[in-house]
Amino acid sequence: MKISYKILYTLLCIFICTTGHAQNDFTISEIKSDNTLASLSVLHVDENGKTCKGTIICNKRIAQNLIDIFKALYKARYPIHSIRPVSEYGNDDERSMAANNTSCYNPRNTRNGGISKHARGMAIDINPLWNPCIHISDKNAGLIEPANAKRTRKSTPKEPRIDKNDLCYRLFIKHGFRWGGSWRSLKDYQHFEK
Repeated sequence: MKISYKILYTLLCIFICTTGHAQNDFTISEIKSDNTLASLSVLHVDENGKTCKGTIICNKRIAQNLIDIFKALYKARYPIHSIRPVSEYGNDDERSMAANNTSCYNPRNTRNGGISKHARGMAIDINPLWNPCIHISDKNAGLIEPANAKRTRKSTPKEPRIDKNDLCYRLFIKHGFRWGGSWRSLKDYQHFEK
């Protein structure tokens, strides 16, 4: 029986679309230069409903959690604008956030000079432009990050805002992450960490 490549490709596309993803679309790879980090390949749906491939650099200890979470988000067609390593933004956190980029590992310190959970690959920021960090009562009160984000906005199906009813929140909490939106001195709505 001879089958054309076009028919085979069509059948493969139908399989991927009906099952949600192909197994190899969600993978964990080692980073040879750092034995604590992993590179994840994930699928996600953007705000226009387009399926995109993303890359997450994270600590190996949370790699499988993130694969499980992003599989569930993809299956639910939860919109994520982009998922790229922050190194594609020159390791500039503000540039990455302003572009509404979801990222995890970022070799930087906290504002207070400590080592950030991002520098350990143990924190991730989801859709930061739609879910800004708002400083309330710390020394940076009034500061909003990224700078181009709005202080308040309504959640929409295309641009979900993370709150305690949101699927993204529920999945991260289920996997043992803490949410920055619960903090007191600032509300870091984009942020989940272990």
